[in-house]
Amino acid sequence: MNNQVFSTYQVAKLCNVHHTTVINWVNEGALKAYTTVGGHRRIEKINLVKFMKEHNMPIPESMEKRRKLVLIVDDDVETVEEYSDALAGLGFDLDYALDGFEAGMKVYRGKPDAIILDFKMPGMDGFQVCEILSRDDETKDTPIIAVTVLSSEKEIKRIKNCGVKDYLPKPVDMDRLVAILKKLLAVS
Repeated sequence: MNNQVFSTYQVAKLCNVHHTTVINWVNEGALKAYTTVGGHRRIEKINLVKFMKEHNMPIPESMEKRRKLVLIVDDDVETVEEYSDALAGLGFDLDYALDGFEAGMKVYRGKPDAIILDFKMPGMDGFQVCEILSRDDETKDTPIIAVTVLSSEKEIKRIKNCGVKDYLPKPVDMDRLVAILKKLLAVS
């Protein structure tokens, strides 16, 4: 089971309750969750399934079958939440990494179907992540969408030479990002 993460609104929809009910479950300690830096509650799939089983709730078929996993990699938490909000409800499982090192671990553990990758990050940047992934037979074909503030002709050429499937400048046009993901992952 991958490390899919849900918002309280997504959990409410899956459990057929109001989102404040989900918040109450979290506040009471009945449903394990964490709070993002931006103050949003997030529930990991494994904890949601456990909660649903403990309370004899029907587990939606969509949670049983593997959906396309998209890994969002960006060092800015607000940007990650923005992508998450834009992609929520589109049929993708989402996972997150706040730096290149964490991204590498999650790629090998979760085997994402696509990666949205910021190229300008402290520590291991997007160029280094692409280099590492391109050397491994298991990860070299994982489609990467570059999202970055880097915008000079030279930088864009360097990014495209890393083998990315597409490049989007920041701030990202979310409709275009969604269209690219749907095309890459062959979903409607």
